[in-house]
Amino acid sequence: MASSLPLEQVTDRGDPAARIRALERLAGRADAVETARQARELAGRVAEGRFYLACVGQFKRGKSTLLNALVGRTLLPTGVVPVTSAVTVLRHGEREAARVWFQDGHSAPIAPEDVGAYVSESENPENRKGVRAVEVFVPSPLLAGGLCVVDTPGLGSVFGGNAEVTRAFVPHVDAALVVIGADPPLSGEELRLVEEVAAQVRNVIVVLNKADRLTAREREEGTRFAARILSSRLRRPIGAIRQVSATERLEGGAPTRDWEALERAVAGLARESGAGLVRAAEARGVERLGRALLRELAERREALVRPAEESERRIAALERSVAAAGRALEDLGVLLGAEQGRLARDFRERQEAFYPPARDRAVAELERRIAALDLPRSRLRAASYGAAQELAREVVDRWRGEVEPAAEELYRCATARFVALANEFLERMAASGEPGMEGLRRELAPEAGFRARSAVQYTELLPRTTNALPWLLDLVRPRRLTLRALATRVGRYLDGILEANSSRVANDLVERAARSRARLEAEVRGALREVVEVARRALALARTRRAEGEEAVRAERALLESLESETESLLATRDEGAGP
Repeated sequence: MASSLPLEQVTDRGDPAARIRALERLAGRADAVETARQARELAGRVAEGRFYLACVGQFKRGKSTLLNALVGRTLLPTGVVPVTSAVTVLRHGEREAARVWFQDGHSAPIAPEDVGAYVSESENPENRKGVRAVEVFVPSPLLAGGLCVVDTPGLGSVFGGNAEVTRAFVPHVDAALVVIGADPPLSGEELRLVEEVAAQVRNVIVVLNKADRLTAREREEGTRFAARILSSRLRRPIGAIRQVSATERLEGGAPTRDWEALERAVAGLARESGAGLVRAAEARGVERLGRALLRELAERREALVRPAEESERRIAALERSVAAAGRALEDLGVLLGAEQGRLARDFRERQEAFYPPARDRAVAELERRIAALDLPRSRLRAASYGAAQELAREVVDRWRGEVEPAAEELYRCATARFVALANEFLERMAASGEPGMEGLRRELAPEAGFRARSAVQYTELLPRTTNALPWLLDLVRPRRLTLRALATRVGRYLDGILEANSSRVANDLVERAARSRARLEAEVRGALREVVEVARRALALARTRRAEGEEAVRAERALLESLESETESLLATRDEGAGP
């Protein structure tokens, strides 16, 4: 059937949003509510020439503070705990203002100072208010050309939904501002997200934030490691990594380190690439939303022409296939479980190999630090225990920095076979010829590292230090004997916390591997469930039309066929300037 869309609606060179507006109308006629909503939002920002630079990274990287510093105003909430729970878009406005958008589609104006009530974990825990996004309008010259900077929830926090919010925003990203640290420079979850973003955009700016808290050596090691890993995984150079301190910039001092270079990079992106990024966003959006609409239309058409009994049998067959897939996953899970057990043994063996020599070196260093204390005897004991705690953390942190990358590499190797087998299984089901199964034609990416963040918390075993008698002895015996006694007693304390905390690191690695494995398996199972749910919804709609009579069925079939043809014609109409 020929397309009924006037050609000028699709190819009007005077309207950069013409194709996405046409797709919005098609989705509206199809009652594809979510597709129509996304197309409407994209059409609005394309028409206004807006593009999104998304700030991404692990929580506590200082992303919100960095964006506040870039626009020169403290608008986004910041803190030492996971703060951001919803996407926040900073865009240009003549005056400061804000609007909150809710998941049910409605919006409301809010005061800029009330943004935290909707996007912070403390005031909107786990997004209980149902916020989809918050827009903040800022009279910043940096944003005047259409650039919108986007604050996304941090990865790896204890709030699992935050990572999902960030990943759901990935299709809308036009360029990325990746914020790394030194503890570690990149987590496995961050690397996976950057790979997802870089697969669709070319412009990626990387910054090492909180540079003021790091030594020159830590900054150099962090940037060198990140540059090597990112360039390797993205298969392209990632350019210079800017070392900045957003806090220093906000405090009003002169720009330090690479701050001016960062501002030039962001401003240059807006000035030189903005128009191209907008065109590319429109092209990606038409392709993504058009394909989604075609899948939905095809499923609805198939359900409409099949007898209800056949559709029910098909759904039952799909459910059996999914059940069989579940059993196959369980078989694969046995293999993965064996690998996980091997990982657990390896992690604990590494801790056992680390602990004895590390303890001996640490105790010797502790004796040196205690002997060097130049304090009154009344303060020696507290200072000695403080030195032991500081030394224990240094030693365990150093080992943790070495063992975590090795552990993630072991995890990647352990899951590689599972991912390969799961992809083979999904491909077989997608190619089975069963209608709807083509939705499984996706590929799981190899695991970049642990999907679960570290939850390790060090202990200081403070109850062991509360006996008052040793404190009294410190005041009456000679200083030489006091120092010797402290070296012995505090050395035993150091021994204890070294063993306890290194064990906690090893146990944490075991737990992270287990949680990461569970999330990997859940991703495959979710894809299988989605196929069945789509078929069920299509059957429900088909039954409704049949209940309305043959005329309603014929009209629905004609509408679906027309919409499919028009959508295919729209996708075949390329905007030569849109880019990939």
